[in-house]
Amino acid sequence: MSTSLENRKDVKEILQGLKGLEPLKELFWSRLNYDRVNTPLSRREWSKTAKNALAEDPVLWASGGDDGAFHIIYSRLASDRLLLGMERPVVTTLLRENPYALFVFSNDTQDRWHFINVRAVNREDQEAEENRDPLRRRLFRRITIGPEERLRTASERIAMLDLESVQPDPFGLSPLAIQQRHDDAFDVEAITRAFYDEYKALFDILQTDLAIQTKDRVWAHDYVLQFLNRCMFMYFVQRKCWLNNDSDFMRIFWDSYRRSDQPEDSFVEKWLNLMFFEAFNNKFHGGNRHFPKNISDALQLAPYLNGGLFEENDLDSKYLRRFTFADTRFSQVLTFLERYNFTISEDTPLDQEVAVDAEMLGKVYESLVNVSEEADERGDAGIFYTPRTEIDMMCRLALVDHLANHLVIT
Repeated sequence: MSTSLENRKDVKEILQGLKGLEPLKELFWSRLNYDRVNTPLSRREWSKTAKNALAEDPVLWASGGDDGAFHIIYSRLASDRLLLGMERPVVTTLLRENPYALFVFSNDTQDRWHFINVRAVNREDQEAEENRDPLRRRLFRRITIGPEERLRTASERIAMLDLESVQPDPFGLSPLAIQQRHDDAFDVEAITRAFYDEYKALFDILQTDLAIQTKDRVWAHDYVLQFLNRCMFMYFVQRKCWLNNDSDFMRIFWDSYRRSDQPEDSFVEKWLNLMFFEAFNNKFHGGNRHFPKNISDALQLAPYLNGGLFEENDLDSKYLRRFTFADTRFSQVLTFLERYNFTISEDTPLDQEVAVDAEMLGKVYESLVNVSEEADERGDAGIFYTPRTEIDMMCRLALVDHLANHLVIT
């Protein structure tokens, strides 16, 4: 099921330039090896809701497998935004004649895209639900492509759709086999597992580094957990464009530091902590600070994040001046977070985005604090301490309640 690095790079390059239909042709007809079709599908018998959602007739864009039974269908929404409420009735209508398919939507200007996989949801109470519309039990999973999206995950998952990588059975390449590959490529749990594995590896590196410096592994555990939660939270904040209206603010912030004449290994102490403890607590007023003007202006307008996560606490001050958070370590943190797409959409049990969502922060947090006291008493290497301090409740409230209340799409 793995795809070559070269193929993933090619797909990512296409996705980065996905504006208009020419890149879509290259993606499916050349790179992913589907057969060209390009045939309009009539909306004559469609409902008014589904019909009015589109700017023009959808197109059977490509096909694959035996008798071309698996379909790639492109639809252009009559809106500059990708609205799920417009996409769902279109997909529901198209599924009647196209049971094995990938649905590709663009906005009206064709610079933002959704790739939608529809998978049947197994239910234990199938008999009790047999009289209901079966489409209500279908899970819609989407990959978002656009100028503000990070495309590493998208390119990896879409590269998996290459028909040449799907193993045919003795009777040929069935649409069911292709559909299964698409279902695997859109598996949100696979993204969650990959994110957690990388997070855990990075967590171990940071904890070990700080524990060696302070001789306090318990503190190092709590500090790193808080630090990474703050950094991850930033990716949801910048996704809302609440920092200088820029969805890449963290990278720009880091690059500005690297171009400055500040001492080495001072980013976390002199730059990042000022943003955390002052800008997000209405205490940053510019002045003769060491920030470039564009950074200083952005921090003065930063939102007040009233949840406790960005208030300086005992973990921050306990070993002040006795440890160094090296620039190389923060570079590792940034590299990890830049690899993933963070979504602020509100998923439902039957509608998911293939990305890291706010709930993932809670899952990561729970996984690293939910260990037994007995394990902690042993002090075994790699066994994490269970915090009994205010940081426990603070993180839970900030990561769950604050995101739920404030990072809602409007």
